[in-house]
Amino acid sequence: MKSTVSSITKKFKKYKLEMNNDKMEDICRPVSFKFQPQQLFLRDYFKSSLSGKGLLIYHKIGAGKTCTAITIAEQFKEKMNLVIVLPAALIGNFKDELRGQCGGYLTDEERKDLLSLSPQDDLYKKILLATDKRIDKHYTIYSYHKFIELCGNNKIKLNNALLIIDEIQNMISESGPFYTNLKKVIDKSDNKTRIILLSATPMFDRPDEIALTLNLLKGENEVPTGPDFYSSFVKQIKDGEDIKYEIINKEKLAKFLQNKISYYRGAQPQSFPKTIFNIVKCKMEPFQYKSYRTIMDEETKGNFMGNDILKLPTNFMLGPRMISNIAFPNKKIGEKGFASLVGSNLKKHNIVNYSKKFYKILNKINKAEGPTFIYSNFKELGGIKSLIQYLEYHGYKNYKSFGEGKRRYAVWSGDEHHHVKEEIKYIFNKKENADGSKIKIILGSPSIKEGVSLLRVSQVHILEPYWNMSRMLQIIGRAVRFCSHKDMPKHRRQVEVFLYLSVFPGEKTIDEYVWNIAQKKQKLISKFETLLKENAIDCKLFYKRNVYKNEEPLKCAM
Repeated sequence: MKSTVSSITKKFKKYKLEMNNDKMEDICRPVSFKFQPQQLFLRDYFKSSLSGKGLLIYHKIGAGKTCTAITIAEQFKEKMNLVIVLPAALIGNFKDELRGQCGGYLTDEERKDLLSLSPQDDLYKKILLATDKRIDKHYTIYSYHKFIELCGNNKIKLNNALLIIDEIQNMISESGPFYTNLKKVIDKSDNKTRIILLSATPMFDRPDEIALTLNLLKGENEVPTGPDFYSSFVKQIKDGEDIKYEIINKEKLAKFLQNKISYYRGAQPQSFPKTIFNIVKCKMEPFQYKSYRTIMDEETKGNFMGNDILKLPTNFMLGPRMISNIAFPNKKIGEKGFASLVGSNLKKHNIVNYSKKFYKILNKINKAEGPTFIYSNFKELGGIKSLIQYLEYHGYKNYKSFGEGKRRYAVWSGDEHHHVKEEIKYIFNKKENADGSKIKIILGSPSIKEGVSLLRVSQVHILEPYWNMSRMLQIIGRAVRFCSHKDMPKHRRQVEVFLYLSVFPGEKTIDEYVWNIAQKKQKLISKFETLLKENAIDCKLFYKRNVYKNEEPLKCAM
């Protein structure tokens, strides 16, 4: 028989959290390490008779969910195989948590030595090697790709394993190879196997992703997926030209959620900088609009503005989306077009004809008090590469070639080696760079969306909208971090976020369409998120930290 939220609350009442009204200074003041109540609760819950075979830890930023997973794993390390699967870029972070006070795989003496050594020192490397051996004795750590490759070759057996997957939303796609292979290997595992899935955004793009996620948790019954999920749990209501969406059969879905979710909002809002979100509408000049219209007419072949958010692909209209960022002066595309983005074409009074976005971004950055972060989904000609051309014309230099100094930019994409990225982050995050005098701008592509903390950022510029809010919030989350602005004066404890949309009078542009779709999706996803929160095992325990004054209350399940 499944345990209820009330019975769990009663058994673990010592972990019940009260509202915290501390100021940023108090929350962010360095104190000696101690496990947080949400971490200790899940450690004790997972080893109790009340827990099931699997759990989705839906904890948001600043909740310490990696340490939570380690805290749970450590109590099983002598009797179960510990298998960790996560993005390749986060393996270093996970090992750092194991070496830190959360995992304790460093001795106090080793920790002291590391603080006084450089990563290049032989002793530093020797200590890391020794800790790696200790970690490898208990943990087998895979990147997504390696794990799925081994699953495909029948080389992964999960019998008597505790499988922990971080950022599970990246593996959730009914038609994708990741999910198919993962589901197969979990289904083949024995009855002793247990699953922990971690995510701050379990429904990244579509609501039915929660069904696929729940079906990895070794429950008694599977949740309907794909079209069956929507026919079971979503009702579409025609509203003129528009479609509205409502959740139906909540009680039925709630049964699937029982004992499967832990929800924690994360660190208190006052520990983060204030976010000021701005939509910047960039009216295309006739030259850019003509190029945009030409590409649109070639790609659309009829009305592309579909209204049903549940049937939209996310990979179409790439041409018009890139032209909305920059139209090349010689009217060509690709490298031939890029070749014309030189000389006087890059002067401010000329660039407005080709990219109103570039013009506005540089104006704002030049007024920024501190370091800035620019993001685009397009790292090549339709985005970052072309923007760099404009920045360089106006006096910005690449940190990689010129080192630190005023008017420097650095690029963070999949092309840079790990050590180069670490160096960029180190310089950018130094207290001395609070005014942007060492590196003013980091330009990021999709590879920066996870596991990167940028400190003291004053502005975030998102060059174009994406098909879902989760991606955009993930980007903003690189700069709006737990205690990221703690040593800044009060007027600097804020991050201005600018999302750029190319517009034209009398019509809805592709940028406006994509932004509208993202908002509609989020509205529906939010309704499902509320259901997850209300059916979380710890809804009552953590209620006062999860719901703040003037917010819609949650109705915790009984």
